[in-house]
Amino acid sequence: MKKISILLVTAFMLLLGILSACGKEEASTTEKKPIATDLPALPKEIKDRGKFVVAVKVDYPPLGYLDEDGKNVGYEIDLVKKMAEYAFGSEDAIEYVPVNATNRIPFLQSKKVDFISATLGITEERKKEVDFTASTFYAGAVTVVPKDSNIKKISDLAGKKVIVIKGSTASIYLDENIPTAKQIKIENNSDAFRALKDGRADAILHDAVLMSEFIKTNKNYVMVGDQVAASHMAQGVRKGDDELLAFLNASLEKMKKEDYYQTLVEKYMPSMADSTSDGLIPRP
Repeated sequence: MKKISILLVTAFMLLLGILSACGKEEASTTEKKPIATDLPALPKEIKDRGKFVVAVKVDYPPLGYLDEDGKNVGYEIDLVKKMAEYAFGSEDAIEYVPVNATNRIPFLQSKKVDFISATLGITEERKKEVDFTASTFYAGAVTVVPKDSNIKKISDLAGKKVIVIKGSTASIYLDENIPTAKQIKIENNSDAFRALKDGRADAILHDAVLMSEFIKTNKNYVMVGDQVAASHMAQGVRKGDDELLAFLNASLEKMKKEDYYQTLVEKYMPSMADSTSDGLIPRP
């Protein structure tokens, strides 16, 4: 019996070894995609690390959000995935760091992330703090109100309570153009939408693409007036981080040549696919 037990244990261990070897062989046969050799070199620190650390949005469909499985998805996410594929041969070579409009630039400046890919609009004020890539998206802000609202155009926001995202281009627009609007500045989208539904404000002034998604599932609200504060969005790097900026810009240019922008528009915003500029960047 003792000999049989020893033989059984030995056989079991051999089986484990075979299964383990098979697993390793299977993993080793998973081929990475070729690294792009026609792009500028990455900074040594990032290259040695073998992945990007990127500031992204997780509550901003269809640009950056979490799917039903909790995975990062969206137009801006896929841009970063393609960059990781170019740089490391794998779209999974990314560490995502969730941010909002208020903390994304501080996270960049404190080196918590390599760069920002989080609905970052290009403004003259931000250019003092961030170096921008080429434009990746173009959009503005729209006013959304309850269907029975008397607000019909952007100028009607004067003297009204208006929800905005703190630090957003919509907030800046009101500061400069409708200073009597009483801004209710909120940190994130879910709290902003909750405040609107709770009746804490007369309107919300927010990103056009995001609000288009909102009114699809919230039938008691409508868009009114013109789109305002239209601006280009881009990825942002630390001031003077020229090596990384060169890689990101070259990657975006490569995507344009491959018609990858158009692929993403059709994937995430099919209704906007026919209103693009040069077939690449969505226009209002």
